[in-house]
Amino acid sequence: MKRALLIFISTMLMIFIAACQSSDSGRENSEGQGGTTQPINEKTTDKAQNENVSSPNANPQSKGGKKTIVFSTFWENDFIIEVKKKYEADHPDIEIELMYIQSMDGIKGKEISDNFVKKMNTELLSGKGPDMVMMDQLPMDIYVNKNILANLSEMMDKDPTFKKDQYFNNILEGNKFNGNIYGIPLSFFLYGLAGDEEAIGKTGIKFDDQSWNWSQFAEVAKELVKKGDRQSALFSSQEDFLNEMVKDNYSLFVDQVNRKANFQSETFIKLMNQVKTMFDDKVVTYEPTEVYFVPTQINSPADYILTLRENFDKPKLYTKPNVDGQKAGDYFRAYQTIGINEKSAVKEEAWDFLKFLLTENLHPSANAAFPLNKAQYERQVKQLIKDGSVKAHEEGPLQGKTIPVTEADIVGLDKHISSAIYSVAFKPTKIQEMISNESKAFFSGQKSAEDVAKLIQNRVTTYLNE
Repeated sequence: MKRALLIFISTMLMIFIAACQSSDSGRENSEGQGGTTQPINEKTTDKAQNENVSSPNANPQSKGGKKTIVFSTFWENDFIIEVKKKYEADHPDIEIELMYIQSMDGIKGKEISDNFVKKMNTELLSGKGPDMVMMDQLPMDIYVNKNILANLSEMMDKDPTFKKDQYFNNILEGNKFNGNIYGIPLSFFLYGLAGDEEAIGKTGIKFDDQSWNWSQFAEVAKELVKKGDRQSALFSSQEDFLNEMVKDNYSLFVDQVNRKANFQSETFIKLMNQVKTMFDDKVVTYEPTEVYFVPTQINSPADYILTLRENFDKPKLYTKPNVDGQKAGDYFRAYQTIGINEKSAVKEEAWDFLKFLLTENLHPSANAAFPLNKAQYERQVKQLIKDGSVKAHEEGPLQGKTIPVTEADIVGLDKHISSAIYSVAFKPTKIQEMISNESKAFFSGQKSAEDVAKLIQNRVTTYLNE
């Protein structure tokens, strides 16, 4: 258990440092796109820019009579490169031109990635830009607001070859803006609470994590602390804990498309009071201690086995509590979300290539993320069970240990995936900084929750309108 506490504290410190270094930070092994520490791919980006192949007025025909689809993947992506080759072999009349930067470390890498984001924003907002865009590092909400992205819901409905039942539709539905889909993720991550099932079981406390909210979690946690051997249920600071709740329920407080804030609301004020009460009751604490739960991100069936055991010897994945008044559901983050430029001259061809990327016989590394395609996911699970074990990373907390796997070990995973309906905001933003700075006055007793909520509302509204 001490191992779990040290892991969690270290993780929190790494996340904090990464957030300070780059607004595009995330879990390191999740953000990698197969890039190397090379300079920016000038040839690739300059070719697209100089020939203006992605301009709405550009001729979609290349010199060889082929139609060219310009695809910005942001980072170099080995999976996309491989699929591109297969698609071009099957479609000799199509050429896929990739735009990306090479992955770099430190200040220079951040400068290059920031410049690439600015370049994409400038081109797309001016009515140009690539035909297809990987959206993970870009302000997708702004593009939707400006009608820059094609409505993929309409394209799916009009295409009889696109079978929605082949995909996790709860993920697609949770990725909507204003009721429509403008970006389709190739994959996704799952968020929850890694819990010490053995320690919880010894207390005799029963609870239904599939439908609980934060108020119910607080009551359960108090009973666990009272009857068990742990001094607290979760480890966090008050500001970070509040921000985590906001990230999990971002759409409740920020209308991304219409650029409106909703912090001066009963829901947010109640959330602030809940956080303060949980810390007052020692349900959540910032003091180093043994805990019952650790917030976690699960990337794949194999990661489901390993990550939980990095925290506890006999773990279980629990659903994170919902904000009061919300329906029950798990949390996810869309990954490698692809949009199509509304003004592209090869929109139909881009849509066909996007469908090809989603096909069940093609997928990135089995440990990179959960695939949106159900058949891919089922193959991952079957292969894991067939292998009978999964080996941990040598440099990780489990130090290369081999963990046995049976069908019973992953029986609960399907349930969490199928109930994932809430999309988590993952990129650090100015809004999170505002929440942290202003909420300190409430948690220290200097200001009321209402006064702080008003300050946050005003600051966020100003920021959204800039």
